[in-house]
Amino acid sequence: MFSISLFAQQGIWGEGYNFIKRNFKISGEIGGYGEYYTTTSEYARRPNNTGRLFFRPTISLFNLIQIPFEFLISTEGSSARQDINQFGINPRWSWGSLHLGDFSTEYSKYTLSGILIRGGGIDINPGNFRFSTAAGFTKRAVPGGAQDGSFKRFLFASKIGYGNESVSYLDLIFVRAKDEISSLDQSHKSITVLSPNGRDVLNIGSVVTITWNSYNVGGAVKIEISRDGGATFELIADKQPNVGFYNWTVTGPATFEALIKISSVEDSTVFDLSDNFFSIGSGVQTTIVPNTNNIVNQNAVVPQENLVLGAKGRISFLRSAISFDFDAAGSVYTRDLRAQEINIDSSKIPSFVLKIYKPRISTNYDFAFNTALGLRFSSFSTKVGYRRIQPGYNSLGTSYLHNDIQEISVMNNITILNVNLNLSYIRQTDNLLKQKSFTTARNIITAGINARILKGWTTTISGNVLLMTNNSKKDSTRINFRSYVLNLNNNFVFDPKGFTKGLIRSINLNYSLQSSDNRSYLLKNNTTLVHSVNLGLSFVISNELSSSFSAGFVSSSIFDTVKSFTHNYTLSFQHKAFSNKLNSSLSLSSAFNNANKSYRASVSSGYNIADSDNITLSISFLRFDGKTFRGGSFNELLTYLTYNHRF
Repeated sequence: MFSISLFAQQGIWGEGYNFIKRNFKISGEIGGYGEYYTTTSEYARRPNNTGRLFFRPTISLFNLIQIPFEFLISTEGSSARQDINQFGINPRWSWGSLHLGDFSTEYSKYTLSGILIRGGGIDINPGNFRFSTAAGFTKRAVPGGAQDGSFKRFLFASKIGYGNESVSYLDLIFVRAKDEISSLDQSHKSITVLSPNGRDVLNIGSVVTITWNSYNVGGAVKIEISRDGGATFELIADKQPNVGFYNWTVTGPATFEALIKISSVEDSTVFDLSDNFFSIGSGVQTTIVPNTNNIVNQNAVVPQENLVLGAKGRISFLRSAISFDFDAAGSVYTRDLRAQEINIDSSKIPSFVLKIYKPRISTNYDFAFNTALGLRFSSFSTKVGYRRIQPGYNSLGTSYLHNDIQEISVMNNITILNVNLNLSYIRQTDNLLKQKSFTTARNIITAGINARILKGWTTTISGNVLLMTNNSKKDSTRINFRSYVLNLNNNFVFDPKGFTKGLIRSINLNYSLQSSDNRSYLLKNNTTLVHSVNLGLSFVISNELSSSFSAGFVSSSIFDTVKSFTHNYTLSFQHKAFSNKLNSSLSLSSAFNNANKSYRASVSSGYNIADSDNITLSISFLRFDGKTFRGGSFNELLTYLTYNHRF
């Protein structure tokens, strides 16, 4: 514990000290976390040592402005795209706030949501007027290949709106994100021929699409063919845009040793050949051998750019008994900033638009929106929604976004006395632009009832049905999947405040049934049936000691042949001592599944050294004996120590 004291002489400095004391305050917490981990298994699940330090002070000025700070230093995540070490300042006052350092904010789920920004921002909301802006880096440059690397990414976002969010309002949103190409080494260049790539058969006179991928290759490409196994080449097309495909009318003469060569016009040393020979002939059926590389890796590290314009709002009537919510956005997205720019006539697109965003060969634009009409009365409410996210919609301001989806939903709620009933229906489909071979549909029906039977007895019954199909005409790709879930939960409370010693405080009993059936042609007897029973008890032993016990049983059957039974048990004790300054707990648990067994013992103790200081020590030991787990039998020890000081 530490303290800062200020001494002032009465008279000249005394009044000034009182002024500072009244109008300048600092509070917050500081602490650390240390962890030690060891295991006898060759597959360690955690680092051997982990350390974290945090500092979260808040400065209050004149009882009007609060300025929180956030500092986090950790030994973890040094190679992550977003640095786990964080620091931030967040001054707040009655009609606004300021962000400096690391922070996150949300404008809407289609524009800016769920990402960490390192930079600055401001939120202003005097009355019904709202204005927000944020700018900073959302990723740092990390070399490491297609899956682990990233370019440094800068994002700017702004929102302006008017109205009361609980009644009626309108927000207009702008988001711009762009990667810095120079943040990673760009010396590597490559071209990869995808098709024809070998063992193909091409009929003279037919039209065949030559496809390829390229990395860091600007400008045009040259396409050639060899009919003698690579000894000589003849030109198919020169100075072609590097778009990844070219439609070629196959020419003779016939050959069994054909190869395609694609090279960069700017740098002839960057090229690729078909991996194997393919054939060209007359009167043959054109056959293209599938190439597993002919799949664009969406996780590949390429510099990207994105511009999003969105609108979000609500219109309500009759004291919000009727409401209409909407959230819509349009995006322009460039997957690879190194792709060739598109030469667009400036008379068709205003010049100021091209200055903001330059379209390239890898650029596409699309939209997304979500609407909901709601009715709300004293004992009944319903909401009907429609959501559509186009296949090409992307926002680099969101952490995750599932596109190519259309959804219709209806949700109802009825309350009568002590009974509450929920009923909903959702239908989802994809293939919005018919670019896929078939369309997948999901129908989800959910129903639930919650009722208070007696003063201390509450019961809940819920069910869920999922039906998933597609319209494929082929048995090998047809989907026909069904899933059913039934859940029953009862909670009995005998002594909610724990006044009666030696008495059971509460009992919770839960049963669930899960059944699924995959009727796809290639899967026979693919049915799954799972029964689960969970029991929980809590006890009051004394004023200082309480206990709880839980047991779970799971029986499952897959393919009517693979059967499994799992049961687990946990007994825990909680103890308070020294006027509740020392809080300790002991937990003993075990789990059994076929040939696998595990036993865990955990003890934790936290002590309040003073009103503002707390230290906690925890030790957990695990013994695992198994035959089906890849690590076999092993021991595991996890110990951690935390210290926290509030000031």
